[in-house]
Amino acid sequence: MLSVSSLKSRRRKGFETERELVRKLRERGIWVTRIPVSGISQPLPDVLAVSNGVLYGFEVKRCKSHAYYYRKDFDNLIMWLDAMQKENISAEAWLSVRFDGGVWRFYAILPDTEKVNANPNTGLSFQHLLKKMK
Repeated sequence: MLSVSSLKSRRRKGFETERELVRKLRERGIWVTRIPVSGISQPLPDVLAVSNGVLYGFEVKRCKSHAYYYRKDFDNLIMWLDAMQKENISAEAWLSVRFDGGVWRFYAILPDTEKVNANPNTGLSFQHLLKKMK
């Protein structure tokens, strides 16, 4: 069981990681915002960005070197993507993972995605994501 202090530390690291992604995208001229979703009953991603008429939703995670993420870890992202598609809004959903050492990897999430095997050698790099967005 996690102590209150370790839970606060984990939450703080999560917020810091979300803010880091926002800063990195903003520095490259992309409109982006962090959405504080605690207590909101709507399924929303952690970070939203807009580029070239496409709305990008990012679920932001942080891990040491390797992790498996299952649908329950990004189900809000899938529900958000489904809502965007129903409204004919051009949107993409991404699981973004920051590994220790500052390496970022991005994994496209589709409505039928069940599992993501995240490690520093798979997924799109930050530079490849930027090329896709611009």
